Amino acid sequence: MYPFGRTYRQVMTTGEAPQIGTAIRRMRRWRGMTLDALAGLSGLSKGYLSRIENGRQAVERRSTLAKIANALRCSVGDLTGTFVPSGQGDSDVHAAIPDIQFALVTTSLDHTRVAPQRPVTELKAETARVADARQACEYVEVGRALPSLLVDLHATAVKGTGDDRHEALRCLVLACQVTTLLVRNLGEGLLAWNAAQRGCQAADRLGDPLWGGVAAFAYTQALISLGAYDEAHEHARQAAEGLRADDDKSIQVYGTSILTAGFCAVTAESGQADAEIAEARNLAQRVEHPNAFWLGFSTANVDLWRMSIALEAEDPVVAAEVAEQLAPETIPLRSRRAAFFIDYARSLAGLRRPDRDVVELLRRAEQLAPLRTRNNVFVRSMVTEMIERSRRDSGGRELLGLAERMGLVRTV
Repeated sequence: MYPFGRTYRQVMTTGEAPQIGTAIRRMRRWRGMTLDALAGLSGLSKGYLSRIENGRQAVERRSTLAKIANALRCSVGDLTGTFVPSGQGDSDVHAAIPDIQFALVTTSLDHTRVAPQRPVTELKAETARVADARQACEYVEVGRALPSLLVDLHATAVKGTGDDRHEALRCLVLACQVTTLLVRNLGEGLLAWNAAQRGCQAADRLGDPLWGGVAAFAYTQALISLGAYDEAHEHARQAAEGLRADDDKSIQVYGTSILTAGFCAVTAESGQADAEIAEARNLAQRVEHPNAFWLGFSTANVDLWRMSIALEAEDPVVAAEVAEQLAPETIPLRSRRAAFFIDYARSLAGLRRPDRDVVELLRRAEQLAPLRTRNNVFVRSMVTEMIERSRRDSGGRELLGLAERMGLVRTV
């Protein structure tokens, strides 16, 4: 047992990047729980848990993390941790987190201490620029721009009048979506949830189901990052029920909502998603101008959702088949292309394909989105497993280079 009075956060503060297996073992021991007890409470086998703890088994599903976290009476974030920056760019992004948090804590939609600093036309253009930058994986620029943008949008939403106020509220929904998706990828699940909540509050003030659906997407993503899959499923389902898919934009919000609902049902092991995927595919064929509200909805994006859903259903065969039929150049968004390579790598790892093939896909994802790739919980788990399995395989040099940049190994 650890010395009396030490919290789990203090035990986990080692100055090194977290490894999931290590975090699970530390939390289990801190709870005074045996591996047999954890197996019984989580419904997972003792051997499987032992391999995860020792880095010999990658965590392949979100539901696995949720089962372990529930058994250990902790959050998923306690097990996945926050990525430790390994380079200047990574550090710059993380340096923005306190300012983003301060911007949300010191503002509300009921009062503001500052007057609007920028005209609403400029705020609208800045919101679009930041949303574009996030999809282009320009996270440093996004992190720098968000704090002042959030403060200015709140000021106009509170003190503005008429159309200016409503435009500020619409922009705030989008800015909170950007904030949620950025900080979630940095391991800041609670901050993501707070940002998403603010976006939902802005949408409520607008009273428009379409904007409610946009805000609900960010909220469900925050809940997913916290392992609250049933709650995320319910919010996505309610958002879809409130929408009418009768124009280009509403089709995309509705399609994203049903895909999210299907994903959460599979992840929570409470349902299937075949019907949602089929319906979303039909809807995507009707879309004339993809990426409304920066949701990325398109035919190619439906395939990306299908891959993610298959992986959560423990079906790497389907995920790999979809990936092999999907040309990366047909995915216009840099952030989604990175997600494609990560999920493709997960499918090959699940099929026990050669490590060099998995590493090559992860390297391509890292080239597109370095921070997102290095901080991804499944990437970190796969890399740890490959390192433990062999440091001398044919993909060793690329693998060790990736692992070093992720802070999982250190060279001397």
